[in-house]
Amino acid sequence: MPETILCKRCGQRRARRACPALQADICAICCGTEREVSISCPLECEYLREAHLREKSLPVDPKNVAHQDIEVSEEFLNEHEELLLFSIYSLLQAALRTPGAVDSDALEALDALIKTRRTAEAGLIYESRPENAIAAAVQRAFSDSLADYDKIRIEREGLLAPMRDKDILGVLIFLSRFGQQNLNGRPKGRLFLDVLSRMTPQQRIDERAPSIIL
Repeated sequence: MPETILCKRCGQRRARRACPALQADICAICCGTEREVSISCPLECEYLREAHLREKSLPVDPKNVAHQDIEVSEEFLNEHEELLLFSIYSLLQAALRTPGAVDSDALEALDALIKTRRTAEAGLIYESRPENAIAAAVQRAFSDSLADYDKIRIEREGLLAPMRDKDILGVLIFLSRFGQQNLNGRPKGRLFLDVLSRMTPQQRIDERAPSIIL
């Protein structure tokens, strides 16, 4: 009889699934209970993506919606569709290229960028930085991508001025609210990042992929 392979995680039950995070086989129970809790699951894991499609995100208290004093209308998003699509892709890539980054890091990076833009709107120059080193790395990468996009946009369209802080702020606030609506509450949860990945033209998830300019 073939040797029974035990779960790498618990060492008790029969291993039935290949876990790309542990690079070993684990049982279905450990996969379900430890997924994005003690195991940092990569987005290319088929079991993670299937779980994300089935699970419900945490409800958002209307009182806790990010930056309620600023309206982001559907008309605004339609008018700035290219910026929105680029921001979705760039935020995703910034998180995927930052080791250990999860949904909460992406949201923290967004919050810091929003505070920076709101300060600029008020006529002050002050860059907010997350205390969390991972979130700060995501913020830097995402901010650099936005700056590169603006340069390309100016050259391509022969513009004389960069994007308005107000327009960037609207897109960032939309992403922040969208992120709030797509959290599963797991410590290492990446539901938000997974949803973003399904909104990009990528055919597969590659956490080493370089950023692109649309």
